[in-house]
Amino acid sequence: MGRKWGLMITIAATMGALWGIDVFLARTERAEVSGEARRDYEAGSARLAAGHATDAVDPLRKAHTQDRSNRQYTLRLVAALVETGKLDEAGRLLADLLEHNPNDGETSLAEARLLVREGEWENALAYYHRAIYGSWDSKAASPQTTVRLELVNVLVQRGLQKDLLAEVLLLETEAAKDPQLLRRIAQLYLIAGSPARAETIYRALLHDDMDDPGLYSGLGDAELALGNYRVAEAAFQNAIRNGAERNRLEQRIQLAGSVAELDPTLRRLTSMEKFDRAVRILQLALDALKQCGRGYSAEQIAGVEKLLAARVRGNPANELAEQRLSTAEQIWQERIDACGASTSVEEPLRLVMAKIAQ
Repeated sequence: MGRKWGLMITIAATMGALWGIDVFLARTERAEVSGEARRDYEAGSARLAAGHATDAVDPLRKAHTQDRSNRQYTLRLVAALVETGKLDEAGRLLADLLEHNPNDGETSLAEARLLVREGEWENALAYYHRAIYGSWDSKAASPQTTVRLELVNVLVQRGLQKDLLAEVLLLETEAAKDPQLLRRIAQLYLIAGSPARAETIYRALLHDDMDDPGLYSGLGDAELALGNYRVAEAAFQNAIRNGAERNRLEQRIQLAGSVAELDPTLRRLTSMEKFDRAVRILQLALDALKQCGRGYSAEQIAGVEKLLAARVRGNPANELAEQRLSTAEQIWQERIDACGASTSVEEPLRLVMAKIAQ
């Protein structure tokens, strides 16, 4: 009996030793695989960061294959695939990640970027919002502001002013007192067609830094958009005095003068002066539409030309000027709808149209 127990103990000890060896070997193998995956990930990440996305794909794909549970490996591979145009493969990887964690902010951001590349703008905006309000690694700083800045850049590229203004308003609440971010927000307000908000920010920033030429230049642009031409000229002059590029700002000063001579909303104008300016604006709007080459039909253009050629005796009534301004606004909107943003040559007309619309 003692020999039997001894044999059983020996067998058990041997099995335990073998199990321990198996566990050790498995752990060693996992550690080796994990280390190799890490090395491939770091090599691929370095190549991607250096702008060599094509060379980054293979090592990142190897890292992902060796450790599919590592979300960071998958996301970095997705970034390389998107950069190299392999959008289908990137989409499949992201779909799998989102299926397992639909509220992950970093994955939602990657999906938004993929959708931008694919031209799926509305879906991209939705995923940007999911990224902003999603969950992020607790060790990382809050990415809300960074992601929203990326979103507003997409909106700027697409010319989506209404959506842009809504995001910039939220961005301002997140900016706290960061002067660099506030400068960018002021610029974005100008792009979004809200110069009054831009003016407020520029003046607040100038209160703390009265020698910054960039702030004076931005203030001048805001005042120009508001129709405060003399104030705009003064701001541009202050920018020049503080070291800003003279050539560009002298052009802005000339632009302010040109728009002031065109603006039909000034109170000091006589009825004849307002009428004459309305006719000039209508002619400029029609010229812009013709240059665009799309929009009104030949019959509609002929009707506008007939209105331009109409003779008015004596002091024209205010209604006649307003009729021409209303027609000019319709034509200008048609020009924008047909051919997109205005050109630099059309800048005086764009500014005066914005002033009329206020």
